[in-house]
Amino acid sequence: MKTKFVFCLVSWFCLLSIGVIRAGSDDFTSGTKIMLSYNDVPFQKPKGSDQEQRSIFVPILISAFLSNKQSIELEFYQAIGNIEIIISQNEMTIYSSSENIESNLFESISLSKRLSGRCLLEVKGENGAYAFGYFEL
Repeated sequence: MKTKFVFCLVSWFCLLSIGVIRAGSDDFTSGTKIMLSYNDVPFQKPKGSDQEQRSIFVPILISAFLSNKQSIELEFYQAIGNIEIIISQNEMTIYSSSENIESNLFESISLSKRLSGRCLLEVKGENGAYAFGYFEL
């Protein structure tokens, strides 16, 4: 009985370690993180019309990665309402889109293979929220 228990326990740990190794691969973030800076207006959708803006720090609800396939991968962690996404290079817009983010969302933006150099990613909320980050192609 004791031997069977030990065998089951060892087998369970082996299966668990296989799952951990598999989940630790770089398939989820296949690129370079774009460090975003932002103003003090939160990217949150107001929950009620009588709710005031908070005076405490609210973490940014967006992350951005430059993938190895020359695309930008944006992840929105929760609903933030209407936004505008702009990618520019040398003050010339190379991508622009208006989106309504109503839930958590993952979006990929493909960039031209001919582009190279420093670019600017901007995310603007309709409530004045603003986030930006530079990246190198």
